[in-house]
Amino acid sequence: MKLELIGKPGGCKLLRMTLEVEPPLSPASRLQRISIRGDFFAVPEEAFEEVEHELEGTALAELGLRFDALVLEKGIQCAGIGGAGLAELVQNLLVQKEQQHGT
Repeated sequence: MKLELIGKPGGCKLLRMTLEVEPPLSPASRLQRISIRGDFFAVPEEAFEEVEHELEGTALAELGLRFDALVLEKGIQCAGIGGAGLAELVQNLLVQKEQQHGT
Protein backbone atom coordinates (compact mmCIF):
# COMPACT_ATOMS: atom_id res chain seq x y z
CA MET A 1 0.00 0.00 0.00
CA LYS A 2 1.53 3.31 -1.11
CA LEU A 3 0.79 6.50 0.84
CA GLU A 4 1.66 10.14 0.16
CA LEU A 5 1.78 12.47 3.17
CA ILE A 6 2.36 16.22 2.94
CA GLY A 7 2.23 18.66 5.80
CA LYS A 8 3.93 21.13 8.05
CA PRO A 9 3.80 19.51 11.50
CA GLY A 10 4.73 21.40 14.66
CA GLY A 11 8.43 22.29 14.80
CA CYS A 12 9.07 21.24 11.20
CA LYS A 13 9.27 22.74 7.77
CA LEU A 14 7.11 21.39 4.94
CA LEU A 15 7.55 17.61 4.74
CA ARG A 16 6.64 15.21 1.95
CA MET A 17 6.71 11.51 2.76
CA THR A 18 6.11 8.60 0.47
CA LEU A 19 5.49 5.41 2.40
CA GLU A 20 4.95 1.86 1.30
CA VAL A 21 3.40 -0.12 4.14
CA GLU A 22 2.01 -3.58 4.60
CA PRO A 23 -1.79 -3.59 4.63
CA PRO A 24 -4.07 -3.23 6.44
CA LEU A 25 -3.20 0.30 7.51
CA SER A 26 -2.76 0.50 11.28
CA PRO A 27 -0.21 1.71 13.86
CA ALA A 28 1.33 -1.78 13.67
CA SER A 29 1.81 -1.65 9.87
CA ARG A 30 5.47 -1.99 8.98
CA LEU A 31 7.28 0.27 6.55
CA GLN A 32 8.44 -1.47 3.43
CA ARG A 33 9.92 1.71 1.97
CA ILE A 34 10.07 5.38 2.94
CA SER A 35 11.17 8.55 1.18
CA ILE A 36 11.28 11.83 3.09
CA ARG A 37 11.64 15.11 1.22
CA GLY A 38 10.82 18.72 1.97
CA ASP A 39 12.18 22.07 3.06
CA PHE A 40 14.45 20.70 5.79
CA PHE A 41 18.21 20.26 5.95
CA ALA A 42 20.13 17.16 6.98
CA VAL A 43 23.92 16.94 6.96
CA PRO A 44 25.49 14.68 5.83
CA GLU A 45 22.90 13.85 3.17
CA GLU A 46 24.33 10.37 2.56
CA ALA A 47 23.72 9.44 6.19
CA PHE A 48 20.12 10.67 5.91
CA GLU A 49 19.59 8.25 3.04
CA GLU A 50 20.93 5.48 5.31
CA VAL A 51 18.32 6.47 7.92
CA GLU A 52 15.55 6.13 5.35
CA HIS A 53 16.81 2.67 4.46
CA GLU A 54 17.13 1.60 8.11
CA LEU A 55 13.56 2.74 8.84
CA GLU A 56 12.30 -0.08 6.63
CA GLY A 57 10.61 -2.67 8.83
CA THR A 58 9.65 -0.10 11.48
CA ALA A 59 6.04 -0.06 12.68
CA LEU A 60 4.24 3.21 11.92
CA ALA A 61 3.66 3.75 15.66
CA GLU A 62 7.44 3.69 16.24
CA LEU A 63 8.50 5.86 13.28
CA GLY A 64 9.20 9.06 15.19
CA LEU A 65 11.25 7.49 17.98
CA ARG A 66 13.20 5.29 15.57
CA PHE A 67 13.93 8.27 13.29
CA ASP A 68 15.30 10.32 16.21
CA ALA A 69 17.42 7.41 17.45
CA LEU A 70 18.96 6.82 14.00
CA VAL A 71 19.68 10.52 13.45
CA LEU A 72 21.45 10.66 16.82
CA GLU A 73 23.32 7.40 16.18
CA LYS A 74 24.62 8.61 12.82
CA GLY A 75 25.48 12.12 14.03
CA ILE A 76 23.22 13.84 11.51
CA GLN A 77 22.49 17.51 12.01
CA CYS A 78 18.89 18.26 11.09
CA ALA A 79 17.01 21.53 10.82
CA GLY A 80 13.29 21.66 10.09
CA ILE A 81 12.59 17.96 10.70
CA GLY A 82 12.24 15.67 13.67
CA GLY A 83 10.72 12.41 14.74
CA ALA A 84 7.80 14.13 16.45
CA GLY A 85 6.85 15.79 13.15
CA LEU A 86 6.99 12.51 11.23
CA ALA A 87 4.90 10.83 13.92
CA GLU A 88 2.35 13.68 13.74
CA LEU A 89 1.91 13.26 9.98
CA VAL A 90 1.44 9.51 10.34
CA GLN A 91 -0.95 9.93 13.27
CA ASN A 92 -3.04 12.41 11.27
CA LEU A 93 -3.24 9.90 8.42
CA LEU A 94 -4.31 7.09 10.75
CA VAL A 95 -7.01 9.27 12.32
CA GLN A 96 -8.34 10.27 8.89
CA LYS A 97 -8.48 6.62 7.76
CA GLU A 98 -10.25 5.65 10.99
CA GLN A 99 -12.83 8.42 10.55
CA GLN A 100 -13.47 7.35 6.96
CA HIS A 101 -14.15 3.79 8.04
CA GLY A 102 -16.20 4.87 11.05
CA THR A 103 -18.74 6.79 8.99
